[in-house]
This record gives sequence, C-alpha cells and structure tokens, in this order.
Amino acid sequence: MVLTCLDVGHGQAILARLPGKVNVLFDAGSLHKSDIGSRTVAPFLDYIGISKIEAIIVSHNDVDHINGIPEIVGQCRVGRVYANDAFLCETDEWGTAKFLNDYLGKEGLQVETLGAQLNFSSSTNIRILWPGEHINQYDQLSDNDKSLVTLIEFAGTKILLCSDIERFAQTELLRLNPNLTADVLVVPHHGSVTTLEPDFLEQFDAEILICSCSRTDHERRQASTQRSEAKWLYTARDGALTVCINKDGTIKVDVFVE
Repeated sequence: MVLTCLDVGHGQAILARLPGKVNVLFDAGSLHKSDIGSRTVAPFLDYIGISKIEAIIVSHNDVDHINGIPEIVGQCRVGRVYANDAFLCETDEWGTAKFLNDYLGKEGLQVETLGAQLNFSSSTNIRILWPGEHINQYDQLSDNDKSLVTLIEFAGTKILLCSDIERFAQTELLRLNPNLTADVLVVPHHGSVTTLEPDFLEQFDAEILICSCSRTDHERRQASTQRSEAKWLYTARDGALTVCINKDGTIKVDVFVE
C-alpha cells in the first residue's frame, strides 16, 4: 500500500493506492496556491499513471481541503465522492459545501454519506474514528472539530489521518479510543501549535509524523518538535511525501520534490 501526501501548501491532498489498483483521494485543496487540482494533484496522477480514482473522501467543510476537487473531477474519472453528515448538513448559501455540491451535480456526481467502515480492498482496513454518531451530543462544534479522523491498516501497520481536529476533538478521540496507536500519523491542522492538545502526539508513539503545511506553518512547528524522537516530515520542506507499506509491514519513505 502506498500513501502520498502532496505538497499543496496550507491544505491537504493525500492519495492512497491500495492493493488491487484501488485509488482513494483524501481531500484536495489549498489555501494560498491557486488551481491546486490542475497544477499539482492532476499532474501527479498523470505522472504515476492514474486515470481513475475510486473515491474522494472529503474531510470537512474548509476551502483548503476541497477547492481542488472540481479540477480533478474535470480531468480524471472519479467513481464516488463521500463526506460525513456534518458536511452534508451544511446549508450556508455561499459555503464551500454548496460550491462543491453544485459543481459535482453538473458532472453527474453527488456527495454521498460516508459510513464508519470503507471496504475498498480486502487487504486494507479503513475506518472513520471521528466523528461518529456521538457527535450529536456536542453543541456548536467548529468545522475543524467535525472533520474526519481516518485510520488505515495494512499488513499490521497503522496510518492515522487527523485532518483539522483541534483540542476538543483530539481529547475526545483519545477518550473514545484509549488504546489507539499509529505508526504513521498526519498531524492535525497542518501542524498548528495553537490548536494541538499537549501530549496528543506522544500518545500514539508514531514512527513518522507528517505535516501537510505551508512554509510558515513549518517554521512555527519545527521549533517545538526538537524533543520528539519521531521522524518529522514537512511537505513545505520535503516536497510530496510517499509512504510505502510492504507486505511484511515495513515502512519506506520517499520524497518527490516538485
């Protein structure tokens, strides 16, 4: 299984290539880089020979996670687009959810409800850990704290995609999953120090920590990670990051400087 976190600046676009030639894209957006879908994501898909994506998983209702999706749908065959109930319930007339839904409708697609378990590959287990049905217990959660946390398991290796969850959701995630571990972890909210719960990352004891971030994000975060024994990787510094999980569970990391 191969996971690539593309360099989109302050944003996120993560491609998972699962056994059986199944391709799943988690988000595709950027805050400051224009035309991120046609200038970064689609060219990368062409470069590695991918013409079809089975599914795009939308983590939440933020422009830096979705504004490249229309360009990708326009240039690549996309089977389905999924999001959680929090995204589907967005009713803002000028919101990003409406923007995406309107475009997808013109292309014959719609945002479908995402279940807790995704069955794309028999050898790969993909689960949505947050938010679940219990989200209705919480009033006035921010869009960030409603964003998806996804666990991908292959060959005994665990990859955790934390999207943009902030302190409240980080605390609840650990409370609901007290034994949760990860070998590779995509750090919440682009590595933001101000929204990171103290010791949240240490709970997982991950071997590799990845920040999908801008140069400014990287400079702010780097100063506070010197004490960590994990290997820190930053898209702003290292370019696109590819994590390959072999059948024996060993991990190999490559960088792709654009």
